[in-house]
Amino acid sequence: MNTTGSTSSISFVLCDYNKDNRLDAIVVSNDTGSIELLKGYFAGFPSYAKHDVGYNSTTVAVNDFNYDGILDMILLSNTDDMMMVSFGYGNGTFQSPDLYATNENPYSLAMGGFNNDTNIDVVVVNRDSHNICVYLGNSDGTFETPSNYLTGSEPVFAAVGDFNNDYRLDIVVANYGSSSVSVFLGYGNGTFTTERRYSSGYRPYCVAISDFNNDNQVDLVVVNYSNKTITVLAGYNNGSFGNPTTYGTGTRPCFVAVADLNNDSRMDTVVANSKSGTVSVMLGDRNGTFATQVTYGVGTSPAWIVIADVNNDTRLDLIVSCSGVTTVYILCGLGNGLFETAVSYRVHAHAQSVAVGDLNNDKRLDLILTANSGTSVSILLQSDTGTMATDLIYASGGGSILQSMAICDLNNDTRLDMVVANYGTDDISILFGTDNETFLNRLTIDMESDSQPTSVAIGHFDDDSQLDIAVALSGPRQVGILLGDGRGSFIRQKTYQFPSESRPFVISSGDFNNDGRTEIVVGYDDSDKIDIFTVLNSGSFADPQTYLVGINPRFIALADINNDSYADMMVVNYDSDSVSVFLGVGNGSFQYESTYSVENSPTSAVVGDFNNDDRLDLIVTTDETEHLALFLGFGNGSFEALMTITIGYTSTPTAVGDFDNDRNLDILVGSSDGVIVLRGYGNGSFASETIDSDYSPPRYILVADFDNDTYLDFAVANYDFDNVGIFLNYGNGSFTPQATFSVDTSPFTLAAGHLNDDGQLDIVVGTISYRTVTILLGNGDGSFQNKIMYSVGILPQSVVIGDCNNDGFSDIVAANVGSDYLSVLLGYGDGQFAPQITYQTGSSPRFIVASNLNNDAKLDIIVANAGDNTVTVWYGFSNLIFWKQTTLSIDYSSKSPSFTINDFNHDNYTDIIVANPYNSTISVFLGYGNFSFTNRTVYSTGSASSPYSIASGDFNHDNHLDLAVADFLSDTIEIFSGNGNGSFSPNQTTYSTGSSSSPSSLALDYFNNDTNLDIIVVNYNNNRFGVFLGRGDGTFDDMLSYPMPYGSDPFAAVTGDFSKDGKVDFAVANRASDSLNIYVQTC
Repeated sequence: MNTTGSTSSISFVLCDYNKDNRLDAIVVSNDTGSIELLKGYFAGFPSYAKHDVGYNSTTVAVNDFNYDGILDMILLSNTDDMMMVSFGYGNGTFQSPDLYATNENPYSLAMGGFNNDTNIDVVVVNRDSHNICVYLGNSDGTFETPSNYLTGSEPVFAAVGDFNNDYRLDIVVANYGSSSVSVFLGYGNGTFTTERRYSSGYRPYCVAISDFNNDNQVDLVVVNYSNKTITVLAGYNNGSFGNPTTYGTGTRPCFVAVADLNNDSRMDTVVANSKSGTVSVMLGDRNGTFATQVTYGVGTSPAWIVIADVNNDTRLDLIVSCSGVTTVYILCGLGNGLFETAVSYRVHAHAQSVAVGDLNNDKRLDLILTANSGTSVSILLQSDTGTMATDLIYASGGGSILQSMAICDLNNDTRLDMVVANYGTDDISILFGTDNETFLNRLTIDMESDSQPTSVAIGHFDDDSQLDIAVALSGPRQVGILLGDGRGSFIRQKTYQFPSESRPFVISSGDFNNDGRTEIVVGYDDSDKIDIFTVLNSGSFADPQTYLVGINPRFIALADINNDSYADMMVVNYDSDSVSVFLGVGNGSFQYESTYSVENSPTSAVVGDFNNDDRLDLIVTTDETEHLALFLGFGNGSFEALMTITIGYTSTPTAVGDFDNDRNLDILVGSSDGVIVLRGYGNGSFASETIDSDYSPPRYILVADFDNDTYLDFAVANYDFDNVGIFLNYGNGSFTPQATFSVDTSPFTLAAGHLNDDGQLDIVVGTISYRTVTILLGNGDGSFQNKIMYSVGILPQSVVIGDCNNDGFSDIVAANVGSDYLSVLLGYGDGQFAPQITYQTGSSPRFIVASNLNNDAKLDIIVANAGDNTVTVWYGFSNLIFWKQTTLSIDYSSKSPSFTINDFNHDNYTDIIVANPYNSTISVFLGYGNFSFTNRTVYSTGSASSPYSIASGDFNHDNHLDLAVADFLSDTIEIFSGNGNGSFSPNQTTYSTGSSSSPSSLALDYFNNDTNLDIIVVNYNNNRFGVFLGRGDGTFDDMLSYPMPYGSDPFAAVTGDFSKDGKVDFAVANRASDSLNIYVQTC
């Protein structure tokens, strides 16, 4: 039922007044003197019903299995290893299920007619038993005992089609564990051939079929979960498939669906990107290729997609279930391959799979969704009530506790959109404007549990010219960033800045250093300071790929040992006396190749061509023997049998280089007696000599040219003596006596790089006793400046230097064995670093290496986790955060301020004026254009006035900005006349907003089209809004007052032309009703 707010409606008529093929209503009310327009619209899915099936279910499909004209439901339970068939009643409800046993972990199913008897058969994919079960159906909806067929490792999805044009259905299965697809050709009698296996991308998660290149042969499209791609395999008419073609997707693609989305008779694909929170639409060409993806934002972790015409407009829509939220999303299609912004509908639990069908025979499509947990499914029946909605009220609702709003055109459709911060539901809502001044399309973006967003601001925070959103998060006391793509989708950035002492309450945006990028100013609810934050690319690491190795991995060496131009990985396993070899496949991932035994606790390794055969070899040091292990390489990723090089001492660290310039590689080995130099003969043999050291044994050896003479020098970490020793090379392989430089306690590991942009090599030392890294800035002559320390985690036993955030400055990454996390210190380019950002790793991260593994121009990290016997690859990506730049003091106890940001003194620099409600003042800060400001100038707004809102504009046409201030406790607005130099007249003019009105927000615009700025103010206490019409001389008419719904508690207002008619409209946010009111000017 819809209420018009009137108690006496005297006339009512039904018609299609907006020509959208749905009935609308016009109501005339005599007590309110108004005409109410109620628009008919696609009502979607107003509520859900829980249907208990008695068992946990993960996958659902619908069909009429017993041929009674009513859709039935089939479910899989991966916890109970069973298939469940529930017959429908035809009203959206279902009978108790019939149960059929499956094999282990049934993961998905597909349907077809495998034995040509017109009954529906089912194939079930069993992930943990590595097979499929084929159930032949009977006409009464029951199924025969299944036949089993072996697949590849960890099958996860199946599709059905005729791959060899014999009019018999075949089956294709995606094998996640073996990175392949299995094809089973059908005999037409319900049985199948053994599998034919084809390589796909890495970790295939879903497969779909269609004829993508119009050759009348069935092709495959496979989603590759772990390398952000889909693979297309063109089919031949004999059931075999050609070489794969790949296309990029979002992160962690997990599902693909195909259909002709733009009516061009070519099949298109839609991919669910679990990690990105998006779906990718790729339009197909007639030759089987696809256009670059267009992405649309949906909820957290989209898991399943169905393509169907949900709203009966003859255009295909997308239905997306999300395993990370309790909603399902509908993206209505426009018929040209584009889609409207996603609209969410609530379900009872985090949804896994979704099926679509007319469950109650009302000619409207309904939805069934399975959940990640529990024994119920959600059934959403499409509304058939002919619903009509009041035109201009939008409820945030659901305990959202609406806090803030902003408007701008976020999707470049020339229509104004609204952004709302919902404190109670830990999310923000984006309401997209339409041509008929409505905001029916809503996108909700979760901001993490207990984030409590309080304020939003819009600006250009990155370099792509698209509008982005900043969100004040009072729960974690941080500010988050949502990067926009210009089409209405946003990607939430990870928030790494240190929590502030106070809760951020209000934010506003401006360009404070004239660099063309937006910064923000933040006010707090319990602080006498405001902060200005700039945008920093923190870099980030995500999508970890984990590989099992030997026991207690201690060291990783990277090199291309099989000459395919891809980095390969060799892992030294201390407690299993072995080296694990993994070959790179070119996309940043690795495949296990082999393991080589090394006796007695190997500790480190170096790679080089020690016998000059143009093939890389491997040398391994050991902790308990007096020799090195040498493996000569074949050049194909494998090595000859172990050879030994006797050195006479146990060895730990090692390094390699041509120290005597004879073009043969030499080796440095740390031992209990000093540093051993093994001079290479170029045939895999070496001569040994020892460099005495007063600080033996060294814990780490680092090779570099520290004095810029083109000769390789080396540095050692002297653990017991808290220093780093430097040995400079004379050019003939002999070295100067050791020069030492003090560091923090217990140096354990070293790395070299350019930390301060002076062209000289610097050293980073992992100093483990006090959780620090020590920086030694180089002078270029082999000497170093005094130590600088930065805090990291417990026991930083490995460090690397690299540019993690692509800003051109070197950063530091430390692996903290005792903390189970990585520490990233972002460099400023001057030898100084920001405080650490941490990333959780596996257990006891012992060693790290850094490289660009997947050729995306971003640094990736490989971590050896000694505690859980794994190696983890972390892939780098850009991530923008806000970083505190400047702090301004406003006044004691000046909480919950309001800002206006503008150039008040005509110097082309941005200034800030702050309204201070707790001490009844405004503070003026004039900017210098470099994030610094003048000392504040304070103006009183009157005793106990409590200014809640401030805005700036030229009220008297003198080209100087003036101020309007809403005083919450004194029920007034004040006008401060600007002098043009950043100062204001102390004799402000005051206007009443009405007794006990409590004005809480004001906005400026031209409401009567007379070129004079007017003021609109919303009054929190008496639920009214008022308009002050400007006269053009700095004065205003008395307030025109208008009522709002009772109990609204309006607290914020924004203006804009929502209807694109050239007239100013405005929106009001209401705290008590968690709603927005849109007021459209008609004359």
